[in-house]
Amino acid sequence: MKVFPPQLWRNKETLYTLIAGKCNKCGNIIFPYQDFCNKCKSYNISKIKLSGKGTLISWTVAYQNRPGFEKTMPIYIGLIKLDEGIEIIAPLTDVDESELKENARVEATLRKLRADSNNGLIEYGIKFRLI
Repeated sequence: MKVFPPQLWRNKETLYTLIAGKCNKCGNIIFPYQDFCNKCKSYNISKIKLSGKGTLISWTVAYQNRPGFEKTMPIYIGLIKLDEGIEIIAPLTDVDESELKENARVEATLRKLRADSNNGLIEYGIKFRLI
């Protein structure tokens, strides 16, 4: 799988920060960001940056992965309730399995996702770690 720098550059706002939409009509928070409210159908949406902090509700461990990601095994994936009230599924990083517990506090952090061996580019993205 190739990394395309122009595509990463165009999507940098959503790849490297947690951006949501907030409906100016009803106050609904929409994540990931989209141009209309899925609650009241308004198009009056403002972009907001989420805090990146939340609570770990549950987690699972994956021992199988796609080709090219073998070095990252096992993968810990968490169900996280952000402080803004949004629930998301996201990868966990820097995991000591003995420290994982329900209601643990987590925060978003920028981590290396993979490296493209063809052109040497490194792709980064958001993962969550215990705090």
